[in-house]
Amino acid sequence: MPDIQSSAERDVEKPAIGASILLYDGECGLCQRIVRWMLRHDPQQRLLFAPQQQPLGVAVFARHALDARQTDSAVLVRHFGEVAECVDLRSDAILGCLRVLGGGWAVLAAIARLVPRSLRDGVYNWFTRNRHRLFAQGELCTLPTVDEQARFHDI
Repeated sequence: MPDIQSSAERDVEKPAIGASILLYDGECGLCQRIVRWMLRHDPQQRLLFAPQQQPLGVAVFARHALDARQTDSAVLVRHFGEVAECVDLRSDAILGCLRVLGGGWAVLAAIARLVPRSLRDGVYNWFTRNRHRLFAQGELCTLPTVDEQARFHDI
């Protein structure tokens, strides 16, 4: 069977098969704050993280035919590396992360999913368009702790 991985994919240290990975904008202060919040609320370490601009994010975008210039969104990769690998965008990505966190966050995600996606994504898109103005770029660039480093890829 021929090797169908791109050279970018072969050079990436891969997370565990089946992992849930949030690909976030590594240049966005709001995105960095959301990642820090998720780290605090995920003591079971169910979520992994990678900036979209790094090789893992680029490889996932290519594999799912997503254009980084047109996908101004958080991307949740579910079932990483499995045949069933899929991506959630915009509000579905954030709600998917809450579901992965479990407990009360999963209940909140289930309730929020009752709101039509078009309305959820409308609010999400408004924040996306204004995030660099509302939240400083890169000012919150804190390094992960030693315990958190294993949950980040391509940094």
